[in-house]
Amino acid sequence: MNDSASANRVRPGRLRIASAWLLAAITVFIAVLLYFAALLLTAQATENALLSYVVAVLVAFVCVFGLARLSVRLPDGRRRLTVSLTVSLLLAAGLSWAWFGAPATHTPLAGPAVQHWDLPTGSRIGYVRTAGTVTRPEPVLLVHGGPGSPSTTIDGFAERLAAAGFAVYSYQQVGAGQSSRLDPEDYTLDRHVADLEAIRQQLAAPKMVLIGSSWGGQLTAHYMATHPGNVAQAVVASPGAMSSDSFTDGSLTPNGQNDQADKFAEHTRFAATYFLAQFGGLRAAGTLMPADTADALYQQFVHSLNMSSGCPDAAEAERPAPAGYGLWVNIATTASASKATDPRPALRHNPTPVLVLRAQCDYLRWEVTREYRDTFPQATMLAVEGAGHTVLADKPLDTGGAVAAFLTGEALPAKPYTATESPWQR
Repeated sequence: MNDSASANRVRPGRLRIASAWLLAAITVFIAVLLYFAALLLTAQATENALLSYVVAVLVAFVCVFGLARLSVRLPDGRRRLTVSLTVSLLLAAGLSWAWFGAPATHTPLAGPAVQHWDLPTGSRIGYVRTAGTVTRPEPVLLVHGGPGSPSTTIDGFAERLAAAGFAVYSYQQVGAGQSSRLDPEDYTLDRHVADLEAIRQQLAAPKMVLIGSSWGGQLTAHYMATHPGNVAQAVVASPGAMSSDSFTDGSLTPNGQNDQADKFAEHTRFAATYFLAQFGGLRAAGTLMPADTADALYQQFVHSLNMSSGCPDAAEAERPAPAGYGLWVNIATTASASKATDPRPALRHNPTPVLVLRAQCDYLRWEVTREYRDTFPQATMLAVEGAGHTVLADKPLDTGGAVAAFLTGEALPAKPYTATESPWQR
């Protein structure tokens, strides 16, 4: 009888202890969630990192103490409170450091000596002029992709155009490379268009030639819709979707979608930062994470992507590591472009000659490139075998020769492609 009574007394005691520690674990989980919620909301509202961390710690303290009051009658309350508070703060601090604070290797843009234009828009724009004897009236401006991804691999292409008599300028868009940085909300499509127009005026050129790659093709299209008389000729190479209304079901090939999803899963820190910033938390992300760290994560992510994923069996060429990338300009400009006026109605009446380069292994769908050819009345398309999304860098001699021939009025090296279906699906 005495042994049975003793067993009955032990079981409730153990149950109470287990319940107490379960509540402590729940307290830690909730405290950490509230810590990050307070951290992000305060950073978004105040853009003050120190204040954000102070508020987040206070919220975690209040959470732990508040939940502890619910279990005052459970055993060992003081020790459990101390453990809960210590674990909550250590876990929150460790996760904060792992996400926002841990440094990442950022590679600045190196290479030829960079000069600068100080534009009336307020942008300080870095650029490289490719040397050559100028015999052509219009300067050529190379408009890189991204947004925020200056190219480091098209020197051979630029030299081919310079040899044809053009003054060639490779400029670094605001927010990237050695150009000035802005507050995130100031990175807009309109700002990039205004910078382009200010560069034209800086060059004192009645008209210029624009060669846009990827996002640079999209920017070129919007500039031409805004300033239809200021472009003598244009080239778009693997251009991004002209308008957010063009492809509501996505602009990537199936292989491109799979590759991008896989890389997001691999680069979890970048993915968390990207999605936080993209879905309304750009100020918070910019407040808590140093720009160099964010740019480094962006560089690492882009370098991991398969630029030739449009061809399932294509072997991607070795690429040098990206440099000078800017994440905040990428996210803010992309968001701005998604809300921009559709340029296609204006471009359907634009008489500017446009060369469209479609790469066989581009990770963008064929229809994205074809829309440029079908929108511009004076468009000519060439198909480039064996090239990926970075077509100018993949095939600098082929594309350089084709672009130079197009710009100088010489015979093109291949017959223009005019069919509706992809050249590699016939």
